[in-house]
Order: sequence, then C-alpha cells, then structure tokens
Amino acid sequence: MPNILKEVRVLQDEGKLHKKLITRVRMLLGISIILAGITLFNVIFRDTSWLITGGLFIAGFFVGLYVFSRMNVIQWNEELEVIQAGRMDAIAYGMLALYVVFEIVLRTYLSATYPVSAEILIFAAIAGTIFGRAVGTVIEIHRVYTRTHPD
Repeated sequence: MPNILKEVRVLQDEGKLHKKLITRVRMLLGISIILAGITLFNVIFRDTSWLITGGLFIAGFFVGLYVFSRMNVIQWNEELEVIQAGRMDAIAYGMLALYVVFEIVLRTYLSATYPVSAEILIFAAIAGTIFGRAVGTVIEIHRVYTRTHPD
C-alpha cells in the first residue's frame, strides 16, 4: 500500500492525475476521518461499545473497498495523458443505488437494535465505508496506470 501511495504522489507531481480525482479522494478521506473521530470520541467518552463499533467500521471498510469503490469510474485519457474520473456507467449507477439501499437498511437495523447508540454505530459504519471507497479509488488509480503503462 505505501508503494501505491508513493506512485499516486509521483503521478500527481508529474501532472498525470486529474485534479478533480485528487479532490474526490481527499474529500472522501476527510469525511471518513471526521466521522471516525466523532465515533472514537463517543467510544472513549460516552461508553459506546468499542467491539461493535470497530466491527462495523471494519465491515464498512471492506464493503466500501470491494463493492462501493466501483462507483468511481477511473480511466486513462490518451489525449491529455492523465488519469481522470470517467462518466458513470450502468454498473456505477447500480452501485450508487445499492449504496443508498445499504445506508437505509443499516440505519433502520441499527436504530431498531441499538436505539441508544445507533447514531454512533451508523457513523462508524459510514466512516469505514467511505474510507474503503477512498482506498479503493487509490487502488483503481494504480490499476489503471499499470494497465496503460506496463513499463
């Protein structure tokens, strides 16, 4: 993973990464850090279960990494010689719809099962999901670059 981040930094320094894509990844990381911070605060100071919270964060991370990172279409633009976010295709729209359903079902289930700490548990799951999406986007940037530049 550190090599991928170093590669993304080099691509950014060379101007081979579209600024919109960089902004998208930074926003995802920022939002996930804020939500994780709120969750961590509540686990430490408000006696929320760290086991359930951590499990939801990890589960959300893997769902975000393997499923919801497909919402971001990443492609190589030959004319500009830059990796950029592409237009959403049918699969991406399907993933977006699945993402909305996932959030609604998760919110409904947690509110019914853990009424007192449901909001914090939802924050944990969403933080993990968004963090997984950000990591998945960085991995997809790496895949697109290695696929188009085999050297």
